[in-house]
Amino acid sequence: MHTQAVLLEALRRAPRRYRLPPLPRDAAQARAAKPDVAIGWAIEQRRAALVASAVSAGQAATAQGRLDEAFEVFLRGLAALIAEALDPRSGDPSFQALVLRAQHPHVDEHVRLAAQQHADRRAIRAVVDAFAHPGKLVALPEGPERDLLAPLHTLARQGKWRELRGELEAVLPHRSEARTVLDHPALERLERSSVLLAHDAVQRYLALCGPQAGSAAASAQGRAAARTGDSAERATLAVFREIALLLDRADPSQPHRVVGGLRTPPGFPGQVEKSKDEWDAAILRGNDLLLLAEVKASPSAATPDYARLQRGLQRLAHAVPGETYRFPSPGGGTDISGASLAALRPHGRELPPSVIYCCMGPPEVQPLLLSAASRAVLLAEPASVAFACALAESRNPQLATLTPVWDALATEPRLRSALHQDDTSRAAREAMLHPDDLKTAVVETLHLP
Repeated sequence: MHTQAVLLEALRRAPRRYRLPPLPRDAAQARAAKPDVAIGWAIEQRRAALVASAVSAGQAATAQGRLDEAFEVFLRGLAALIAEALDPRSGDPSFQALVLRAQHPHVDEHVRLAAQQHADRRAIRAVVDAFAHPGKLVALPEGPERDLLAPLHTLARQGKWRELRGELEAVLPHRSEARTVLDHPALERLERSSVLLAHDAVQRYLALCGPQAGSAAASAQGRAAARTGDSAERATLAVFREIALLLDRADPSQPHRVVGGLRTPPGFPGQVEKSKDEWDAAILRGNDLLLLAEVKASPSAATPDYARLQRGLQRLAHAVPGETYRFPSPGGGTDISGASLAALRPHGRELPPSVIYCCMGPPEVQPLLLSAASRAVLLAEPASVAFACALAESRNPQLATLTPVWDALATEPRLRSALHQDDTSRAAREAMLHPDDLKTAVVETLHLP
């Protein structure tokens, strides 16, 4: 048996330990389920009804009955999900921050100003340094003017905007350039941002948001996540090397090799935007790509990556059969045949058989049937936030006020991923294997002891 066929048969045999459980059979089961399960079931009924209406009137009529039940299940499930997310002990801090912003004008103003704070800081530092940079002050004679200019650079670097304004007022009689800074809209915005930080609601908002981007805590989290990902990739590559040796035993005529960290070559045809361009692990025989794998540290990480992976594969499929493409990789470069790349075109929402996700993490005890990304976009809908504000203020909002979220599922591009979330999650999990399971399946396929 050709080793490509061996791998495909092993992929077919290998157990899917990360496969999602089924959705509820009907509305009664969905009503009795947890909110994420109920919402997942209702959204799938919504998607199925849209498909049915595009096929025939008869199928649409059949789907409509389930859709009426799904509407009610969805509203109740979303209301329960919002209530859970608001719980101060076990809820969702990101959603609570969103609600706090909707409730407090000072928080909303802070967020809007923070969005341009980096540019504002840069602008003020530039105009200050244009006349008060320490390098420029060296050329000035010692005296009152130089002494007045000396603190400006440091104050701008430290972000002490009120103090900077005070020093600039003192400098103004001596240097007209100070007026440029004093009248700059960016300085006013930065001062306002500093004032807003004193508000209790803004402090609560920042606490809910967690470490700020660029902070030491955020950097530490990023490094920890990178270490986890790197460890998973190394472990997967090690198992793939064992699989390559097994394939060599079956067919020693041409060695099999394992490569990690492949990058799509510059100038490769196809759409670049939002396409995956780095590939974690591959098994090759000569220049032919036999298996391509993306490594995830946890099972749930595949779903938000799935669309980007598909776009990356669609791009690779633009390869010309008969050509050879050199992919940059940590070991130098790896030549891959255009024919094996062209075979990677996805079939609808499914991945080609030779492309998989690999995960060495444990399966979840209770996998979520509503993906984290879908949960986030549903909660972020204006109607959801308004419902949450009413709950937080001890009002009793009507379920019907969540109807705009249900309606938007069928029409709004921003909710398209949520509408197809069950399809996407199941396709990603169906393509996900534990590397050890694949190795065992290869041994069984080759009938090795």
